[in-house]
Amino acid sequence: MINQIHLFTTLLAFLFLLNKPCNVLANENIIAETCKLTQFPQECISNLESDPRSSSADFTGLSKIAYQLSATKVNETMLLASQLVFNSTDYEAWSFLQVCLSYYKSISKQIFNEGIVAFDKKKYDKAYQVLEKANQAIVGCNNTNQSPLYESNTMNYRFITDTMAIINKLF
Repeated sequence: MINQIHLFTTLLAFLFLLNKPCNVLANENIIAETCKLTQFPQECISNLESDPRSSSADFTGLSKIAYQLSATKVNETMLLASQLVFNSTDYEAWSFLQVCLSYYKSISKQIFNEGIVAFDKKKYDKAYQVLEKANQAIVGCNNTNQSPLYESNTMNYRFITDTMAIINKLF
């Protein structure tokens, strides 16, 4: 009975793979291979797989998607910081959050106005440097000991670090 169940599940798995388009399997592999280059591969895979464009992207395309996702995550954290500043009732917390908001406004502007433009012009070293500055600002925000942003800062730092590792292979 156990052998029949094993045979049945093996057959189902095989049929599932046959029904899956080859390019989807290939792109799952390119995402996994790309993310092997990073410090946080599981987070990298999760982030890239969350974007439907990744299913048809090559390495350079995945690099750009990672860059754009990093920009989006920075903007989301900037909006969170803005809400926290607006709702803060404690002056000390407000001032720390204001510093973080300032950092995020600056890096968001740099990523969109300089980083993505540089990436599109194939100036990958410049795009990399913009992300490097972004991570420095995120560390600066974490140094303010603001726990409401700690989780977002950590996720941003990790994914930007992964994006930098991927882009580093382009130059």
